[in-house]
Amino acid sequence: MKTLLLTLMVVTIVCLDLGYTLVCLGGSGPYKDVVCAKDQTICYRYIVWPIKSRMLIMRGCTSSCPERNNNLCCSTDRCNK
Repeated sequence: MKTLLLTLMVVTIVCLDLGYTLVCLGGSGPYKDVVCAKDQTICYRYIVWPIKSRMLIMRGCTSSCPERNNNLCCSTDRCNK
């Protein structure tokens, strides 16, 4: 009986997410889920114009909100769509 309880406890600990990590969309396209580091608690999205006629949207994880025009910062999973 003790062995069964110990096994169930180990399985429960392994299956549970003991520490929450944020998931953001990352890159400049195509966007993929990025699991943020523990100290990165913010998802960001900002727009850059490397060429006048071409817009580029950057997304990812950060520990502080980048100070840029046209940026979005949020703190829930995949909120930087």
